[in-house]
Amino acid sequence: MNEVCYGIDLRNYDTELLRRSKKINLQWIMELYKAHPYKEKFFDQKLSKQMNNVEIQTGSGLFRQQIIDGVSEEVIRASWEPDLSEYKLMRKKYLLYP
Repeated sequence: MNEVCYGIDLRNYDTELLRRSKKINLQWIMELYKAHPYKEKFFDQKLSKQMNNVEIQTGSGLFRQQIIDGVSEEVIRASWEPDLSEYKLMRKKYLLYP
């Protein structure tokens, strides 16, 4: 109450669109970071019970720096591709249904 809050109004967002895309919406994270008044605290997991260490959640320490540096969504996703391709190859032998 009586405190400025920074966020994105998702009440009218089509969640089905997000499900169909099967992707994390990086634009939300990027927008929130840009709007956050204390950039150095944005990724501080001590400030939110829901925010875990971003490196654990994304599997990479690079993501945090990419957001800080203002790297585009396309470049961030492209940086994930080599590891994703490697993972998909590795998991093939464990799939029950190809």
